[in-house]
Amino acid sequence: NITDNMIASISFAAAAGASNICEVTCTVLDAAGSTIAAVHNLDIWLSDASTGAGLTATTASGTVTVKSASGAVIGTDTSKKALRVQTLATGVFTLEITDTAKTTFYVCAEESGSGATNVSTILATGDYGA
Repeated sequence: NITDNMIASISFAAAAGASNICEVTCTVLDAAGSTIAAVHNLDIWLSDASTGAGLTATTASGTVTVKSASGAVIGTDTSKKALRVQTLATGVFTLEITDTAKTTFYVCAEESGSGATNVSTILATGDYGA
């Protein structure tokens, strides 16, 4: 089947990390909703729009990067706003956002070159560590 292992969507799960840190786990899924266990290149950006249009106007006070041992950043398009990343071989990447203002970003992701934008729910204050 030629659609096996083709990305249908990217899911997002936000969780509070350490103080002022939000960890957003991005998981690459097939059409059946199963994780595609392989290394994937993704473009990830923070947006103010629920559609994923544009970059956020707000810059996080701290880092916007990969959580340790949770994938790799292979390029920075816009500091603290847009990254090119690789998932682990499990098909999972975890973004770590450090922001004392606990900004309500949308996390957006696209398989590099696919044109399909996937958008998380809006981050809330409770998604950041106390």
